[in-house]
Amino acid sequence: MRTKTERGENRRALPKFFLTMLGSLAVGGLMGFLVGCSRVFGLDTGEIAGRLDGVLRAAMPWGIPVTTAVIMGTCVLLYRSAARKFAAWDGGDENEMSASVDILLSWILLLSAVQLLVNFFFMTAVGTYQPEEGALAMVGVFVLSCGCVIFAQQKVVDLERRMNPEKRGSVYDAKFQKKWLDSCDESERRQIGEASRRAYMVTTRACMGLWMVLTILGMVFELGMLPVSVLLLVWGTMQVTYALECIRLSGKSAAAG
Repeated sequence: MRTKTERGENRRALPKFFLTMLGSLAVGGLMGFLVGCSRVFGLDTGEIAGRLDGVLRAAMPWGIPVTTAVIMGTCVLLYRSAARKFAAWDGGDENEMSASVDILLSWILLLSAVQLLVNFFFMTAVGTYQPEEGALAMVGVFVLSCGCVIFAQQKVVDLERRMNPEKRGSVYDAKFQKKWLDSCDESERRQIGEASRRAYMVTTRACMGLWMVLTILGMVFELGMLPVSVLLLVWGTMQVTYALECIRLSGKSAAAG
Protein backbone atom coordinates (compact mmCIF):
# COMPACT_ATOMS: atom_id res chain seq x y z
CA MET A 1 0.00 0.00 0.00
CA ARG A 2 1.42 3.38 -0.99
CA THR A 3 1.91 6.02 1.65
CA LYS A 4 0.96 9.70 1.36
CA THR A 5 4.64 10.56 0.98
CA GLU A 6 5.01 8.24 -2.01
CA ARG A 7 1.87 9.64 -3.66
CA GLY A 8 3.06 13.20 -3.05
CA GLU A 9 6.48 12.51 -4.57
CA ASN A 10 4.86 10.87 -7.59
CA ARG A 11 2.55 13.84 -8.13
CA ARG A 12 5.45 16.28 -7.91
CA ALA A 13 7.59 14.25 -10.32
CA LEU A 14 4.89 13.57 -12.95
CA PRO A 15 4.72 17.09 -14.46
CA LYS A 16 8.48 17.16 -15.04
CA PHE A 17 8.32 13.65 -16.51
CA PHE A 18 5.53 14.60 -18.93
CA LEU A 19 7.36 17.79 -19.94
CA THR A 20 10.48 15.75 -20.64
CA MET A 21 8.52 13.30 -22.77
CA LEU A 22 6.83 16.14 -24.69
CA GLY A 23 10.19 17.80 -25.25
CA SER A 24 11.63 14.54 -26.59
CA LEU A 25 8.63 14.11 -28.90
CA ALA A 26 9.03 17.69 -30.13
CA VAL A 27 12.72 17.19 -30.89
CA GLY A 28 11.98 13.89 -32.62
CA GLY A 29 9.20 15.50 -34.65
CA LEU A 30 11.46 18.37 -35.69
CA MET A 31 14.23 16.01 -36.74
CA GLY A 32 11.72 13.90 -38.66
CA PHE A 33 10.44 17.02 -40.42
CA LEU A 34 14.00 17.99 -41.39
CA VAL A 35 14.62 14.47 -42.69
CA GLY A 36 11.48 14.74 -44.79
CA CYS A 37 12.57 18.12 -46.13
CA SER A 38 15.99 16.72 -47.04
CA ARG A 39 14.34 14.06 -49.15
CA VAL A 40 11.90 16.49 -50.78
CA PHE A 41 14.69 18.88 -51.77
CA GLY A 42 16.92 16.04 -52.95
CA LEU A 43 19.75 16.18 -50.41
CA ASP A 44 22.71 14.27 -51.83
CA THR A 45 23.71 12.19 -48.81
CA GLY A 46 26.24 10.27 -50.86
CA GLU A 47 28.14 13.47 -51.64
CA ILE A 48 28.12 14.50 -47.97
CA ALA A 49 29.43 11.09 -46.91
CA GLY A 50 32.13 11.28 -49.59
CA ARG A 51 33.31 14.67 -48.36
CA LEU A 52 33.46 13.43 -44.78
CA ASP A 53 35.47 10.43 -45.93
CA GLY A 54 37.86 12.74 -47.75
CA VAL A 55 38.39 14.87 -44.65
CA LEU A 56 39.06 11.80 -42.49
CA ARG A 57 41.46 10.31 -45.04
CA ALA A 58 43.40 13.58 -45.14
CA ALA A 59 43.55 13.82 -41.33
CA MET A 60 44.36 10.13 -40.77
CA PRO A 61 48.18 10.29 -41.13
CA TRP A 62 48.46 13.36 -38.88
CA GLY A 63 45.73 12.74 -36.33
CA ILE A 64 47.72 10.76 -33.77
CA PRO A 65 51.12 12.55 -33.95
CA VAL A 66 49.63 16.05 -33.85
CA THR A 67 47.21 15.36 -30.99
CA THR A 68 49.91 13.48 -29.09
CA ALA A 69 52.30 16.42 -29.37
CA VAL A 70 49.64 18.89 -28.18
CA ILE A 71 47.88 16.84 -25.50
CA MET A 72 50.87 15.01 -24.05
CA GLY A 73 52.91 18.23 -24.17
CA THR A 74 50.21 19.84 -22.05
CA CYS A 75 50.37 16.87 -19.67
CA VAL A 76 54.13 17.40 -19.26
CA LEU A 77 53.58 21.06 -18.34
CA LEU A 78 50.84 20.14 -15.85
CA TYR A 79 52.99 17.43 -14.27
CA ARG A 80 55.95 19.76 -13.85
CA SER A 81 53.69 22.32 -12.18
CA ALA A 82 52.31 19.66 -9.82
CA ALA A 83 55.79 18.33 -9.02
CA ARG A 84 57.05 21.85 -8.26
CA LYS A 85 54.15 22.52 -5.92
CA PHE A 86 54.83 19.31 -4.03
CA ALA A 87 58.59 19.95 -3.89
CA ALA A 88 57.98 23.49 -2.59
CA TRP A 89 55.70 22.29 0.20
CA ASP A 90 57.22 23.36 3.51
CA GLY A 91 55.10 21.14 5.75
CA GLY A 92 52.34 23.72 6.16
CA ASP A 93 48.70 23.16 5.21
CA GLU A 94 48.83 19.66 3.72
CA ASN A 95 45.17 19.66 2.62
CA GLU A 96 45.60 22.84 0.57
CA MET A 97 48.78 21.54 -1.09
CA SER A 98 47.25 18.12 -1.76
CA ALA A 99 44.08 19.60 -3.24
CA SER A 100 45.95 21.90 -5.64
CA VAL A 101 48.25 19.09 -6.78
CA ASP A 102 45.39 16.61 -7.13
CA ILE A 103 43.53 18.98 -9.47
CA LEU A 104 46.54 19.17 -11.78
CA LEU A 105 47.00 15.41 -11.71
CA SER A 106 43.32 14.87 -12.43
CA TRP A 107 43.63 17.04 -15.53
CA ILE A 108 46.55 14.90 -16.66
CA LEU A 109 44.47 11.75 -16.28
CA LEU A 110 41.60 13.36 -18.18
CA LEU A 111 43.80 14.52 -21.07
CA SER A 112 45.58 11.16 -21.28
CA ALA A 113 42.22 9.40 -21.46
CA VAL A 114 41.15 11.73 -24.28
CA GLN A 115 44.39 10.99 -26.12
CA LEU A 116 43.77 7.27 -25.82
CA LEU A 117 40.31 7.67 -27.36
CA VAL A 118 41.77 9.75 -30.20
CA ASN A 119 44.34 7.01 -30.82
CA PHE A 120 41.65 4.34 -31.03
CA PHE A 121 39.58 6.49 -33.38
CA PHE A 122 42.36 7.05 -35.89
CA MET A 123 43.56 3.45 -35.61
CA THR A 124 40.06 2.34 -36.55
CA ALA A 125 40.23 4.74 -39.51
CA VAL A 126 43.48 3.09 -40.61
CA GLY A 127 41.82 -0.34 -40.45
CA THR A 128 38.75 0.94 -42.31
CA TYR A 129 40.42 2.77 -45.19
CA GLN A 130 43.54 0.55 -45.34
CA PRO A 131 45.95 3.05 -46.92
CA GLU A 132 48.44 1.52 -49.34
CA GLU A 133 51.32 3.61 -48.01
CA GLY A 134 52.28 4.48 -44.46
CA ALA A 135 50.01 1.98 -42.69
CA LEU A 136 52.89 0.37 -40.78
CA ALA A 137 54.19 3.79 -39.73
CA MET A 138 50.72 4.73 -38.46
CA VAL A 139 50.59 1.56 -36.37
CA GLY A 140 54.01 2.40 -34.92
CA VAL A 141 52.87 5.94 -34.05
CA PHE A 142 49.75 4.47 -32.43
CA VAL A 143 51.81 2.15 -30.21
CA LEU A 144 54.22 4.97 -29.32
CA SER A 145 51.38 7.34 -28.42
CA CYS A 146 49.69 4.70 -26.25
CA GLY A 147 53.03 4.15 -24.51
CA CYS A 148 53.22 7.89 -23.78
CA VAL A 149 49.70 7.79 -22.30
CA ILE A 150 50.54 4.88 -20.01
CA PHE A 151 53.81 6.53 -18.95
CA ALA A 152 51.99 9.79 -18.12
CA GLN A 153 49.44 7.92 -16.02
CA GLN A 154 52.22 6.09 -14.17
CA LYS A 155 53.97 9.38 -13.40
CA VAL A 156 50.70 10.61 -11.89
CA VAL A 157 50.45 7.48 -9.73
CA ASP A 158 54.10 7.82 -8.65
CA LEU A 159 53.57 11.42 -7.51
CA GLU A 160 50.37 10.46 -5.70
CA ARG A 161 52.27 7.70 -3.88
CA ARG A 162 54.98 10.16 -2.85
CA MET A 163 52.29 12.44 -1.45
CA ASN A 164 50.42 9.54 0.18
CA PRO A 165 52.84 6.69 1.05
CA GLU A 166 49.94 4.45 2.07
CA LYS A 167 48.79 4.23 -1.56
CA ARG A 168 49.53 0.99 -3.41
CA GLY A 169 49.52 -0.04 -7.05
CA SER A 170 51.22 0.34 -10.40
CA VAL A 171 49.61 1.17 -13.75
CA TYR A 172 51.59 -1.69 -15.25
CA ASP A 173 49.83 -4.14 -12.91
CA ALA A 174 46.66 -5.78 -14.26
CA LYS A 175 45.10 -5.49 -10.76
CA PHE A 176 46.05 -1.85 -10.32
CA GLN A 177 42.52 -0.49 -9.86
CA LYS A 178 41.67 -3.01 -7.14
CA LYS A 179 44.92 -2.43 -5.25
CA TRP A 180 44.54 1.34 -5.53
CA LEU A 181 40.94 1.25 -4.29
CA ASP A 182 41.91 -0.99 -1.37
CA SER A 183 44.50 1.57 -0.29
CA CYS A 184 42.03 4.50 -0.37
CA ASP A 185 40.40 5.78 2.82
CA GLU A 186 36.65 6.20 3.34
CA SER A 187 36.59 9.79 2.12
CA GLU A 188 38.35 8.87 -1.12
CA ARG A 189 36.04 5.91 -1.64
CA ARG A 190 32.99 8.13 -1.24
CA GLN A 191 34.46 10.52 -3.79
CA ILE A 192 35.07 7.63 -6.21
CA GLY A 193 31.52 6.39 -5.63
CA GLU A 194 30.03 9.82 -6.28
CA ALA A 195 32.11 10.24 -9.44
CA SER A 196 31.04 6.78 -10.61
CA ARG A 197 27.38 7.61 -9.99
CA ARG A 198 27.72 10.82 -11.96
CA ALA A 199 29.49 9.01 -14.80
CA TYR A 200 26.72 6.39 -14.88
CA MET A 201 23.99 9.03 -15.12
CA VAL A 202 25.76 11.05 -17.82
CA THR A 203 26.58 7.92 -19.84
CA THR A 204 22.97 6.75 -19.67
CA ARG A 205 21.73 10.09 -21.00
CA ALA A 206 24.46 10.17 -23.64
CA CYS A 207 23.49 6.69 -24.84
CA MET A 208 19.85 7.75 -25.09
CA GLY A 209 20.82 10.83 -27.09
CA LEU A 210 23.14 8.85 -29.36
CA TRP A 211 20.41 6.27 -29.98
CA MET A 212 18.08 9.06 -31.12
CA VAL A 213 20.75 10.65 -33.31
CA LEU A 214 21.76 7.36 -34.93
CA THR A 215 18.13 6.40 -35.53
CA ILE A 216 17.46 9.72 -37.28
CA LEU A 217 20.72 9.61 -39.24
CA GLY A 218 19.76 6.11 -40.36
CA MET A 219 16.80 7.67 -42.14
CA VAL A 220 19.13 9.92 -44.14
CA PHE A 221 22.33 7.90 -44.57
CA GLU A 222 22.73 4.18 -45.15
CA LEU A 223 24.11 3.39 -41.70
CA GLY A 224 22.53 -0.01 -41.25
CA MET A 225 21.86 -1.59 -37.87
CA LEU A 226 25.48 -2.07 -36.78
CA PRO A 227 26.10 1.36 -35.14
CA VAL A 228 22.86 1.20 -33.13
CA SER A 229 23.50 -2.44 -32.20
CA VAL A 230 26.97 -1.64 -30.88
CA LEU A 231 25.61 1.33 -28.92
CA LEU A 232 22.85 -0.78 -27.37
CA LEU A 233 25.37 -3.50 -26.54
CA VAL A 234 27.56 -1.03 -24.63
CA TRP A 235 24.54 0.58 -22.98
CA GLY A 236 23.08 -2.80 -22.03
CA THR A 237 26.41 -4.01 -20.64
CA MET A 238 26.59 -0.97 -18.38
CA GLN A 239 22.99 -1.34 -17.18
CA VAL A 240 23.25 -5.09 -16.54
CA THR A 241 26.63 -4.78 -14.81
CA TYR A 242 25.29 -2.03 -12.54
CA ALA A 243 22.20 -4.07 -11.62
CA LEU A 244 24.17 -7.26 -10.97
CA GLU A 245 26.71 -5.40 -8.84
CA CYS A 246 23.89 -3.89 -6.76
CA ILE A 247 22.47 -7.37 -6.24
CA ARG A 248 25.90 -8.71 -5.24
CA LEU A 249 26.56 -5.89 -2.79
CA SER A 250 23.08 -6.22 -1.28
CA GLY A 251 23.64 -9.93 -0.73
CA LYS A 252 27.04 -9.24 0.79
CA SER A 253 25.59 -6.66 3.18
CA ALA A 254 22.76 -9.01 4.18
CA ALA A 255 25.24 -11.82 4.89
CA ALA A 256 27.43 -9.49 6.94
CA GLY A 257 24.43 -8.29 8.95
